[in-house]
Amino acid sequence: MHTFTRNEERKLKEEKQMLQHKRTLAGILAATMMFSLTACGGGGATTDPGSDAAQDPNEAAAAGTLQLSEWEESSGIFNTDETDEELYEKAKEEGKVTIYSISSRITKVANAFMEKYPGVEVEPFDISTNELLEKVTREYDAGQHVADVVHIKDQDGTLYNEYILPRKFYNYKPADILSHIDEKYTKTQTPMYVELTQLFYNSEAYPDGSPVTNIWQLTEPDWKGRVMMQNPLDNLAWGSCITGFCVGDVPDQLAASYKELYGKDLELSEGCENAGYEFLKRLHDNEPIFTSSSDEIAESVGTKGQTNPPVGFCASSKLRKNEDNGWCLAPVNLEPTTGIPAINTLYVVGECEHPNAAKLFIRFMMGGVDGDVSGYKYFNTLGGWPVRDDIEPAEGSTPYSELHVSDFNVTDIYENINPVRDFWTLLG
Repeated sequence: MHTFTRNEERKLKEEKQMLQHKRTLAGILAATMMFSLTACGGGGATTDPGSDAAQDPNEAAAAGTLQLSEWEESSGIFNTDETDEELYEKAKEEGKVTIYSISSRITKVANAFMEKYPGVEVEPFDISTNELLEKVTREYDAGQHVADVVHIKDQDGTLYNEYILPRKFYNYKPADILSHIDEKYTKTQTPMYVELTQLFYNSEAYPDGSPVTNIWQLTEPDWKGRVMMQNPLDNLAWGSCITGFCVGDVPDQLAASYKELYGKDLELSEGCENAGYEFLKRLHDNEPIFTSSSDEIAESVGTKGQTNPPVGFCASSKLRKNEDNGWCLAPVNLEPTTGIPAINTLYVVGECEHPNAAKLFIRFMMGGVDGDVSGYKYFNTLGGWPVRDDIEPAEGSTPYSELHVSDFNVTDIYENINPVRDFWTLLG
């Protein structure tokens, strides 16, 4: 039986708190936004991010329709053509940059940055997602501009809809770097790398390859009680994951995949509006095993010496633990989709005191103009994929272009995550 470490226990607690945080944050922001923008010198937005009048700040700035705040003007946050050299001179005058990150690897990045750019001190903080958002929101609303950069994942569209649109966070978009990144990743974020929630199997027990190739097979009697996953009601990432099956063109893909596997059209059950909801119902009816952590799933699936091991969905990053833990964990490239990506994203915090150092640090983390990996290499590991076309993924990685991954649409996920999770709740 897996024994949770203190860090794992903390993470589980924080994930549950984050789900509650997601439900209450919109109301808090709506109540405080106007006050903070006027009394605390906020980014200058005057529209409700959920209204039709809300505009993407970068698009509005490019179109010349955005009324810039004093900070937006002085920081040049919407400039796209600054060079490393220009930013470095300005950053040295600022002398410092503070980053809040969800990764412990940020300390190594900070040290590498200071080696390359002497004269600019980096103060890194390794903070959980929930704690980070609460801390930076509290500081911003109080006019205490501590963080300059935030490294986090927008798992359900909250960051775009409740931070970018109100101009609390900014997507810094350097043209020279973004020219190496597919536009589908850059419309609503400043992306660094991609992780996935993937299905894994035990390669020792199944030496000829995965026993499951089509996602509908997980709903068959053979896999009843043998599919491991985290409960979408207790885990924000998984809440987003199941929502991804129900939006966009994924339901049509699921319906087509069902017909390809079984040779007949999918029949929807009562209360299932599309194939995504039908898949979730059948998966739930097949009694999946709910666990509290990706680590527990990876261990249960990948431990050697099993004759009838389960399959399980867990973070793609667990693949890099195979060697250290003696696992035989192998990923499945599911038909028609393995789910939506978890994109690690970088933001400049509105009203921050060191905007030029912030932009320079983001450029460094993203690989700079020429794919310099000195700031990027710590995140380019097995189970993660660079979004740049000029940085190769870690050795042993399946090319991302070959993976069946659905697009992450911040609006679709944001608007549908609670209805989908409510549907899951009603399944019992």
